[in-house]
Amino acid sequence: MNIKDQIIQSFSKWRHRSLDSLEALNSGSASNRQYFKIEDKGELIIATYNQDIRENEAFFYLADFFRTKGVQVPKVHYISKDRNIYFQQYVGEECLLDQLKRDGLSPEVKRLYKESLAMLVKMQTSVEGLDFSKCYPRPSFDTQSILWDLNYFKYYFLKVSGIEFDEQLLENDFQFFAQYLSKNEEPYFMFRDFQARNIQILDGKPWLIDFQGGRRGPLTYDVASLLYQSSADLSQEFRRELIDFYFHQLPDHLNYSRKQFDADFKNILLIRLVQVLGAYGYRGIIEGKPYFKNSIPNALDNLQTLLLQLGDDVKVSYFLRILAELVQIKNKFEN
Repeated sequence: MNIKDQIIQSFSKWRHRSLDSLEALNSGSASNRQYFKIEDKGELIIATYNQDIRENEAFFYLADFFRTKGVQVPKVHYISKDRNIYFQQYVGEECLLDQLKRDGLSPEVKRLYKESLAMLVKMQTSVEGLDFSKCYPRPSFDTQSILWDLNYFKYYFLKVSGIEFDEQLLENDFQFFAQYLSKNEEPYFMFRDFQARNIQILDGKPWLIDFQGGRRGPLTYDVASLLYQSSADLSQEFRRELIDFYFHQLPDHLNYSRKQFDADFKNILLIRLVQVLGAYGYRGIIEGKPYFKNSIPNALDNLQTLLLQLGDDVKVSYFLRILAELVQIKNKFEN
C-alpha cells in the first residue's frame, strides 16, 4: 500500500468517512518526512508520514507539552496505530521566509520576526515539568551532540570541498571545543532548527513547527539559527536589532548579563554555522537538492563575517585556520 493510500485509510479510521481531497506538499525540508494537505468538509488538516517513530514520539510529546504552556504550536489531532502517520492542525501555507522573500524587510516582516523571537523565549523558558528524556535523538545539547555536528560538517562538507587537512589536529580542536561549550548544562529548551522556514504565518501570527529535534540546550543557539539563516540573508543592522530585542525579552530572574550573552552567542554561532554547512553539503552537494546547494555561498559569507569577530578566547586555532581556507573558495560553490 502506498503512502497516500495509508493516509486515506488512517483518515477513515479517525473520522469514519472519506476525505474530500489529498495534496502532497513540497516542504523543501532537510528531513525525510512527507507532508500532505487534506481538505475535509471545508476544514484543512496536515497529514505527516515519517518512518522514524522515535522522532514522531518526541514531536507528539513536545507539541502537547508546549501547547499547555501557551506556545503557538500545531495540535496533533490523531496518530495512527503504527505511529508513522499523524494528522495535525493546519497553520497556514506561507512561512516567514516566504514573506521575507516577497516583501523584504517591511514593517510587517520585522514585526513577525520579533513576535517569533518573543514566542521562542516563551518556549525556551517554559520548561517546568518538561521530561527531557523524551527528546530525540539526545536529551541535551551535550558534548556528544556537539561532536556529531562537528563531524557532520567534516564528513559532508569539508571532505567534499577539496580542502586538505590534518585529521588529528582537527579532532583535537573538535574535542576541546565540544567540551568547552558543554561545560555548563543549560536548563532551557533548545528548538534546534529555529529558522524562518519553520515559522508558519496564519492570520498574521507566527506558529512554530518542526521542533521534534529540540532538547535541553543554550538559549543562544536558536537565536543564531534564525538570524544567520543563509537563505534569509538578513542585514547586520537588522540582526543587531533582533539580538537587542531578544535579550530584552529574557526574564530578569535569569540574571544573564549582556557581556556573557554576546560571548556565548559567538561561540554557539560557530557551531551552528558549521552544522548548517554539513547539512548543505549532504543535501546540496551529495543529494543534489538545489535549495541547499544554492545556499552554500551565503552560509560561507556568514562564516566569514563571524571569523572576523571571533577573539582568541577559545583555543581552536587549527579549526579556525581551516574555516578561513574554506571561505576563500566560496566561488567553487557559486552557480
